[in-house]
Amino acid sequence: MRDTPTLQRANLLHPAIRQEVIDSITKIETNTFPQTVKIRIVQGLRTIDEQNGLFAQGRTKPGSIVTNAKGGSSYHNYGLAFDFVLMYDKDNNGTYEALSWDVNYDFDNDGVKDWQEVVQPFKALGYTWGGDFKSIPDSPHLEKTFGHNWRDLLAKYNNKDFIPGTSYVML
Repeated sequence: MRDTPTLQRANLLHPAIRQEVIDSITKIETNTFPQTVKIRIVQGLRTIDEQNGLFAQGRTKPGSIVTNAKGGSSYHNYGLAFDFVLMYDKDNNGTYEALSWDVNYDFDNDGVKDWQEVVQPFKALGYTWGGDFKSIPDSPHLEKTFGHNWRDLLAKYNNKDFIPGTSYVML
């Protein structure tokens, strides 16, 4: 993993996916992309209060609507989801200044969209890609639910059914 903020955010994910995410991003960056591409996790674990703040945006707070998920109804609230962006060093100068959410871009010119070079390995590990969502596609989003819906996870959270010594719900 070549990005310090990404490692910090990955380390806050649920223990059930934490190392898998770190290892997968490291493998994708090392084996798939040239040294001029990094993957950045822009959102990982998000508190229920933070989720409610995002839900209020465009409704009771200024800005555009960015989510239909109220606090407790997002897999981010349980550390089981993350959002990413690709970072490009277009000048080969060691500065990753260009961020891209363009799902069709092929910076490494290998004939495969860079976004899919991230998404497909995660899908092979059982993650759901937000780009496949029917209601509001969310291309930066990946989640692994282990068969739990958000209502089950919220009930576990409310019942304090946590991994001992943590605030992560038992799966």
